[in-house]
Amino acid sequence: MERRIRVTIFNEHNQDRSEPVKSVYPDGIHAAIAQAFHGCDDFEVTIATQDMPSHGLPEEVLTATDVLIWWSHIDNAAFDDAVANRICYHVVHRGMGFIALHSSIFSKPWQRMLGIYYDAGPWGRFRTMPKGEKEKVWVINPGHPIAYGLDECIEIPADEMYGEPQLIPEPDQTLFISWWEGGDVCRSGNLFYRGRGKLFQFTPGHETFPILYQKEIHQVLRNAARWMAPSPAMILPTTGAGHLHGDARENLDHRQ
Repeated sequence: MERRIRVTIFNEHNQDRSEPVKSVYPDGIHAAIAQAFHGCDDFEVTIATQDMPSHGLPEEVLTATDVLIWWSHIDNAAFDDAVANRICYHVVHRGMGFIALHSSIFSKPWQRMLGIYYDAGPWGRFRTMPKGEKEKVWVINPGHPIAYGLDECIEIPADEMYGEPQLIPEPDQTLFISWWEGGDVCRSGNLFYRGRGKLFQFTPGHETFPILYQKEIHQVLRNAARWMAPSPAMILPTTGAGHLHGDARENLDHRQ
C-alpha cells in the first residue's frame, strides 16, 4: 500500500467545551473535521489542541505531518510564538500543507506566512446573526483537484457572513467565491504558495453552525489534503546546505 497522508488537525478546543458550541460539536470541532477522513485508508489522522504541551505540535509531530488543518478563534493571541515559527518553517522548508478554516485566518502561523497582521475589525465585512445567513460557495475553478467531486456550488443553510474586501495578498489561485443572501460576496477558497509548501484558506466553518459535518466540506478537506501533501520525491537540502538554510554566505556586519 502507498504511504499514507499524515494529517494533523489542530483545534483551539475552547469554545466547543461550553454552550452554545458544545451542543453543535459535542465531541469537539476537531472530531467533526476528523470525520472527513473516516474510512479512508490513505490517511492517518492526529489531533492537537491548544491546551496540550507545545499546543500538541512539538517538533516530532510536525515532522510527521504532511498537512496541518487549523481551526482557531478566540485564543489566537495566546498561541506560543516559538511553535508558530516552527509551523512556518515546516511549511516553507519541508513542504507541509496548511489549511486555515474560517477564523483561523487570524492565527499567528497564517498571518506570518502571508506577511500580514490585522484584527477582525479592519479585515473585511462581517455579519453574525443568531440564525446566520444562507451561503452558496461557488466553484470557479472546477478543474482544480480540490474541487473534484463537487457540484457547481456548495449550499450551506446558515453561516457567519465573511465579506469583501479581504485585506490579504492577491491569492496565487482562487477556487471558490461565496455569495450570501444579504448580497455580499467573498473569495472563500484561496491558495498561496510559500517556499515548498501550499496554503489554503477555506472560510466556511463558524462554530455555532454544523457546517463541518457537511459531506461537501469533507470532500473539500480530503481533496485538499491529497493535493497539498508534499511529494516524497521532493528534494530537501541536507543540514547546513542549500540556499534555504539561512546561514549568511558573507560577513554582513558592515561595522567591521
